[in-house]
Amino acid sequence: MNIRSMKKRILDLLFPQHLKCHCCDREAIVNSYGICKECEDALLFSADAGSIEGIDGYTAGLQYNKPAKRAMWSFKYHGALYKKEFLIRYIEIPREWTVDCLVPVPLHIDRQRRRGYNQSTVLANAIAERDGLTVREDLLERVRNTPQQAHLNQKERQKNVRNAFRASPDCSGLCVALVDDMRTTGATLRECALALKKSGASKVYAITACCSMEEIDYSE
Repeated sequence: MNIRSMKKRILDLLFPQHLKCHCCDREAIVNSYGICKECEDALLFSADAGSIEGIDGYTAGLQYNKPAKRAMWSFKYHGALYKKEFLIRYIEIPREWTVDCLVPVPLHIDRQRRRGYNQSTVLANAIAERDGLTVREDLLERVRNTPQQAHLNQKERQKNVRNAFRASPDCSGLCVALVDDMRTTGATLRECALALKKSGASKVYAITACCSMEEIDYSE
């Protein structure tokens, strides 16, 4: 057993994640990927996640219903990073995509310092480790510290993220897959793709853990 595996086993003993459901956080009998039967039955999959303007292909894992929302909330805002394994379990990168690297949607440096991590980078690293891909955080940066999107409508979201990203010329000729936690209207992903293609990216795909076309209320 290597040091990494040993460390993970020790942490699992000290902090037994699988005694509680990743979605509802109740102590329960959970399956091999950490959710109870009630939440498993309630999950909805994003078999047809639709399309996004300016994106060459889009896929998502789960629809953003109540159990997915609970898992995402604690992962994104409360440091429950171990839930990444549950969230990426439902993501399948289409075989027809040619992906040179994964590019997490960046947070502004000020927001990342306050939160302590970028949830999109956590997801991208987990997907990359599972699928044998490379993560390139250096190809895209957020140059404006935009207000959070959660309480904005579609037009406000588009305006909010306009020109908020800058891509490196190193993306020229690459087929990249953006990785984000959540897609609502697609405004953020569309703006990221625009920046990457302006800098010469050949194709830009997008992957999110959850997907919803409805306005989202994070207040619950």
